[in-house]
Amino acid sequence: MDKLEFTVHEFMTIMGYMDEAIAGKSVPPGSVYNEWFAQWKALDERLEELPMMERADMLFDGKLTINAITEPHLKEVIDIVKAQVTLHEQLIKDKDEDADPEDLEIWQKRFNDLTALLGSSNWREGD
Repeated sequence: MDKLEFTVHEFMTIMGYMDEAIAGKSVPPGSVYNEWFAQWKALDERLEELPMMERADMLFDGKLTINAITEPHLKEVIDIVKAQVTLHEQLIKDKDEDADPEDLEIWQKRFNDLTALLGSSNWREGD
């Protein structure tokens, strides 16, 4: 099985997106949110303790590896990454001050990589 590797920023964005979407609702029992929650909170606390420059370095240079992921979880992550692509496309279209074509490119690449992974057979357990 292949491992998934995210930058710390990607992981924090994915979890933050899910956290906002849940906003007081109950989390579906099979959600990747439940699987990654403890790791997300521990990482968030660690980031908060760092000085600003070290935090920025960790967010964009730090890597986080997911050793095992189920197909439903991968599909859930792909949907969230696609939402990030849509968000960044809209920011650019709206000429928003937060629009950044490089961010869009990063999320598009991540979406393409994850979609290709889903279509392959080498990531599933036992393959």
